[in-house]
Amino acid sequence: MQNTSYGETQTILLALEFALAKGGFKSNAGRKKTAETLIRRMKSGKSVSGRHRQLTGILKKGATIEQMIKATGTSRRTIFRYLNHFEEAGLTLVLEDGKYRVE
Repeated sequence: MQNTSYGETQTILLALEFALAKGGFKSNAGRKKTAETLIRRMKSGKSVSGRHRQLTGILKKGATIEQMIKATGTSRRTIFRYLNHFEEAGLTLVLEDGKYRVE
């Protein structure tokens, strides 16, 4: 099993996006294509980092566990694992009226 750090993967994603925006790969077309592919994969709902992004988006408004399961297509256990990833990265999660929210 792979240990996925929310903070690390989001930092890598932001760094790749920044490098592409600033033309950091224009001298090497192969690396540029690889960076673009990685960004697409990392944003995809099929990847852990993509599901992390989906969850942080809905957690800004507040969501129940069931809503998170439906949004990501994952299990209850996986949702709690992702919530733990967020807490390990220093995000504050609040539970009010059956809904989790990130502060």
